[in-house]
Amino acid sequence: MSNFSSQNFRNLSWQEENLFFFGDDYFQSALGQIKTAKNKVWIESYIFDFDEIGKKFLVALGAAKSRGLDVKLLVDGIGSSNSLNDLREECDRLQIQFRVYHPIPFSLKRTGKLKWRRLKLWFYLFRRINKRNHRKVILIDEAAAFLGSYNISKVHSAELMGAQVWVDTGVFVRGPEVKDLHDAFSKAWLRSKYDDQVDVSTFLKIKSKSHPRSLIRLNSKLRWRFQLLRDLNRRMKQAETRILITNAYFLPRKSVLRALRRAARRGLFVGICLPAKSDIWFVKAAAKSLYSRLLKDGVCIYEFQPQILHSKTLVIDDWATVGSHNLNHRSLNHDLEAEAVITNPENLKILIAEWDKNVQKSKSIGLTELGRWGLIERGLSRFSYWFRYWI
Repeated sequence: MSNFSSQNFRNLSWQEENLFFFGDDYFQSALGQIKTAKNKVWIESYIFDFDEIGKKFLVALGAAKSRGLDVKLLVDGIGSSNSLNDLREECDRLQIQFRVYHPIPFSLKRTGKLKWRRLKLWFYLFRRINKRNHRKVILIDEAAAFLGSYNISKVHSAELMGAQVWVDTGVFVRGPEVKDLHDAFSKAWLRSKYDDQVDVSTFLKIKSKSHPRSLIRLNSKLRWRFQLLRDLNRRMKQAETRILITNAYFLPRKSVLRALRRAARRGLFVGICLPAKSDIWFVKAAAKSLYSRLLKDGVCIYEFQPQILHSKTLVIDDWATVGSHNLNHRSLNHDLEAEAVITNPENLKILIAEWDKNVQKSKSIGLTELGRWGLIERGLSRFSYWFRYWI
């Protein structure tokens, strides 16, 4: 039986589950949990900026370390590249364990001179550099965690950014299934280095042994990635009432596109809420190349207008997830992601209501709208789509 089967899912629920739609509430709650943690605080964040929010978390982590807790901070080598030196110095000062996942190899230790017999090793290294840790997880002790689309950055704080704040979704969960996040963190930690001098041999030795479960959905292994893809397609194929998607970077596999189009043709309401403003413009341009096919089959597409929409949520009938997983090729093929299944029926209603609120702030895209696009816009959209495997 599949790890993601409906039967398994019905038998599981979180002991505690709280949704967040405002970054300041999310950060305040996370800092509060760090303050009362008893054993450990582990954070992995694709982006950890050395700004007002990042400094607050470093102070909280330093205080936890002074209380004798196990404190670890893991950041991505590209996502947090602008802050690495500051983070490393501050973590050294506060005695916080700090590592970088797949840092950019400006200099390489133990790789020696470039020789033909080492080309395989170099190729392997640069293939791995394309694999990023995109997870945003805050682990508290061994049974609670925050996860979602919030990086440790002021861009998610309305108090600091005002009307320019990014729109995101996060969740706090408590239960034994959080152990899967601990296992996933441990494997990523072992794959990472303290400094930006890459030891290629590390990549060749580490093998993950953790496993996915129904309430925490991970893609740390290749077979898990395809399990998640098959499960998503199956759920959309069996959907009876609705499919609601909020996603920052929408470039799904062809099988997902087919499932969405077929669901709409069966008469389901299939709604996709995407950002009108994006921090990565060529991803948005590439996504537009999919609009025509989806709209012709009855899929409803909305572009959120006021701010950057960065959330990653999914609702299929009465099943829902919140996490860091984008519906794009990067999340499926390259990056580490994590998402939690929402089990509280009241939170499902809240998540659907939030989707409706976002749609009310969005522009509905129709075939008439597509007809107004100019030749340059169409060409740029199709050209960008050719690179979907990398973006």
